[in-house]
Amino acid sequence: MEKEKLTDVPLHQIQIKDAFWDKYIRLVKDVILPYQWNTLNDNVKDAAPSHCIKNFKIAAGEAEGDFEGAVFQDTDVAKWLEAVAFTLDSSGRDEKLEKLADETIDLIGKAQCEDGYLNTYFTIKEPDRRWTNLKEGHELYTAGHMIEAAAAYYNATGKRKFLDIVSSSTSGCPGVGLPHWRNSFSSSIVNLPLIANTE
Repeated sequence: MEKEKLTDVPLHQIQIKDAFWDKYIRLVKDVILPYQWNTLNDNVKDAAPSHCIKNFKIAAGEAEGDFEGAVFQDTDVAKWLEAVAFTLDSSGRDEKLEKLADETIDLIGKAQCEDGYLNTYFTIKEPDRRWTNLKEGHELYTAGHMIEAAAAYYNATGKRKFLDIVSSSTSGCPGVGLPHWRNSFSSSIVNLPLIANTE
C-alpha cells in the first residue's frame, strides 16, 4: 500500500474563525505590530531605546551617530518584518502595514554595502572585522533572520526586493562547511528556494 504524501497548506488558505482566537489574531495586527514598530523606532515612553531603525539609518547615510545596541540588533527588524509577513499572509493584505514594511525594506537596501554585505554593527562600528569572528559576531545568525523574513515577505506579497537584498548579503563569507554553520543561517540559506517558493 502506497503512503499518502503530505503537502504544505499555504498560510493564506488557512482561516481561523473562532470567538476565542479571533481577538488574538486582531491583537497582533492592531496592537502588537504597531507597538513593536514604535519600539524599533525608540518611540515607547519609559522603554530602553532599541536603536534598531536608527542603526539602519546611520548605515544608510540618512542619519549620523554611532551604532548602539547588541551586535545582533538588526534581527529585531528582521523578526518584525517576518511577523508582518505572516500577518499579511494569514489575515489578508493591509495597505498601511505593507507600505511601512516596504519602506523598512527600502531602508535595509540603502544600508547594504556596495558588495552586498548587510549588518549595521560591522558596517558602522567595525568594518574591518567583517566575517572574522563567526562564532561570536552573530553575522550568520543575523543573516539567517533576514533570509527567513525575506522569504516570508515574498510568500505573503510576491515582492522580490527583500529577497534580492538578502541573496547578496553573504558576499565574502568564508564559512561554508565550517561546524558553526549549523545555525539559523545554514538552514535558511540551504532552504531559501523552498521557504520562498522560488527556483
